[in-house]
Amino acid sequence: MQQLPFKLIQKNNLTADVYELVFKTQEPVQVEPGQYVLFLLPKLKLRRAYSIGYTNGQNFTFIIKQIEGGAGSTEVCSTEIGEEIIGMVPLGHFVLKANTTPKLFIGTGTGFAPLYFQIRAMMDSGIETPIMYIFGIRTTSDIFYIDELNRIKKEYPMFDYQIFLSQEDSENTVRGRVTDFLTEENLAPYGEFYLCGSPAMVKDARERLEASGVEKEKVFFEQY
Repeated sequence: MQQLPFKLIQKNNLTADVYELVFKTQEPVQVEPGQYVLFLLPKLKLRRAYSIGYTNGQNFTFIIKQIEGGAGSTEVCSTEIGEEIIGMVPLGHFVLKANTTPKLFIGTGTGFAPLYFQIRAMMDSGIETPIMYIFGIRTTSDIFYIDELNRIKKEYPMFDYQIFLSQEDSENTVRGRVTDFLTEENLAPYGEFYLCGSPAMVKDARERLEASGVEKEKVFFEQY
């Protein structure tokens, strides 16, 4: 683990309250898909952990929701281009298993970030195996990275995704919660399951997977 400065080089609004922040380190850092960085915020006497959305070893992309009333997320999302935040990296054990087992990824909100990194890593390594991503959000205004998901689907024919909206009906989406996807029929093609999102979602998904006969050793998760 290292403690080093992360310099903000790019900042984009993905939705009204979700930001894409790209930081650069002075030297390359080796991380595993699914790990996170712990940002140190000394002015607030806080530390905040954020999963890495993607990295080439030196440029680190994060997808962060600015929580109303949340001092830590507000501080990070208020960072200006050229400013630095000290971070501790790499951290976390929610890592991708390097094998050809078909995988189901389920993420809600910014739980998208580590799963996206894992999916990209599989593509980059040339692994050819079925991958399904189930993306849960509230409404269409909360959707982000849709063009990127479509790009992956076009370039990687064994990848597919579905968007679940919990509070809205919309074309090309499913009304409901991501856990509604977890039927025995839908689970049958997959041998590993990666979950990232709220504790309630992760708990519900794990219980449904277990009830469907999925071994606990095949389920990997990170709670936000």
